[in-house]
Amino acid sequence: MEFYNETVGQYPYEQYSVIQGGDGGMEYAMCTMITGDRNFGSLVGVTAHELAHSWFQFVLATNESKHEWMDEGFTSYISSEAMNYVMKENKTNPHAGSYRGYLFMANSGNEQPQTTHADRYATNRAYSINAYSKGSVFLAQLGYVIGPENLSKTLKRYYSDFKFKHPTPNDFIRSAEKVSGFELDWYLTDWTQTTNTIDYGIKAVENDGDNTKVTLERIGLMPMPIDLYVTYEDGSQELFYIPLRMMWGEKPNPFTALKRTVLEDWAWAYPTYTFEIKNGKKIKNMMIDATQRMADVNPDNNIYENK
Repeated sequence: MEFYNETVGQYPYEQYSVIQGGDGGMEYAMCTMITGDRNFGSLVGVTAHELAHSWFQFVLATNESKHEWMDEGFTSYISSEAMNYVMKENKTNPHAGSYRGYLFMANSGNEQPQTTHADRYATNRAYSINAYSKGSVFLAQLGYVIGPENLSKTLKRYYSDFKFKHPTPNDFIRSAEKVSGFELDWYLTDWTQTTNTIDYGIKAVENDGDNTKVTLERIGLMPMPIDLYVTYEDGSQELFYIPLRMMWGEKPNPFTALKRTVLEDWAWAYPTYTFEIKNGKKIKNMMIDATQRMADVNPDNNIYENK
């Protein structure tokens, strides 16, 4: 509760009860019912999730039939963050399970848009992954787009602006835009209203004297900004950042100890992007999004090794 108070906003009541009962875990106003026959980690995990619903559904009262991913997804995101901190799990990406769930569905051919009414899904699996996994990835990936500090500020701004109201997806994205200064309607549209996927690749790496020409390609229909991590043969590293033109902004360098070069932005309509590395260094390898916070459906083409 202290973690949620700090990262989202203050719990507004004087009491919260955890009651043994029910058939799993179910959130209610100011309480949750959970089964007791669990190991300790499972007991803490389900309590963390159901408790988080006090913020994402009860104080921020979204319409669960229309926007179930804002309820279950945001809850899954923040409870995974809480477990990673409170239980000292020390995971580099506490949302890796959500990414796996989303990528499974995106590559299955059975995905439906997140705007699908909760009662209109073809399968329970499609509903569950959209609500929990893809909803959680929506936030984690937004941190990749606007930077983790801006995401943290966005959650607090969203809670402050819309507590005790009935916020919609557009309300959340406007809070994110106000905090970050980015244009983010494209992100909300592609991620929630379509089944467009993200797929970028390193198409070609060519040596030209002391320079190296790099060509990237956008294969999927959903556009994204690109972090390209380059390791040189001398052991040094550099981050090349390619903003997405339609977002009209540049995120702060997420790794201040790593040199970052900001390149010209990439317009979504162009399927390829070429630039030159002119420092005279030989490249050992490079990788698109080494943090794996961008939900690329085919990570195999994100890596280049100089052999």
